[in-house]
Amino acid sequence: MASTGSLRLTPAQRAELAGFLRRRNLPASLAQRMRIVVLLDAGSSYRDIEEKLGTPASTIARWKQRYQEDGVPGLATVHPGQPPRKLTPEFRARVLERTRQAPPDGLTHWSLRKLAAVMKVSKTSIARIWKEADLKLHRLDHRVASGGPRSSGRRLRSRADA
Repeated sequence: MASTGSLRLTPAQRAELAGFLRRRNLPASLAQRMRIVVLLDAGSSYRDIEEKLGTPASTIARWKQRYQEDGVPGLATVHPGQPPRKLTPEFRARVLERTRQAPPDGLTHWSLRKLAAVMKVSKTSIARIWKEADLKLHRLDHRVASGGPRSSGRRLRSRADA
């Protein structure tokens, strides 16, 4: 036996949903949910809506309930996600303290990526902390030891030497 929707909307609610459904930039998922509500108001059964929209009865019941509880805002997708990580003063102090120490691989100063890997955070977090502290390690007057093929102590020739 097909269950009926038995959802009754006011004329203002119908007009609001119809206005949303006329928009060309409405996300398809939100339009689908609004169509479910409109069809329930029109007296369609769950089975009719399943066939017409290709959606299971559990989905119809969920969006009907959310619309009854919260109206149109209840039809929006909510992904709470992960709370944003805050750069606490304690963490900033740890990063700046570690920046003052020499890197473990023998280089003369840290790179963003190398310090980020050691501190287990993103390089953008390190860059933000360095910028706030007005650190510009790349502008210090010293040479960086390189692990490249020319780092074996050979002097590079310039055009003037030739």
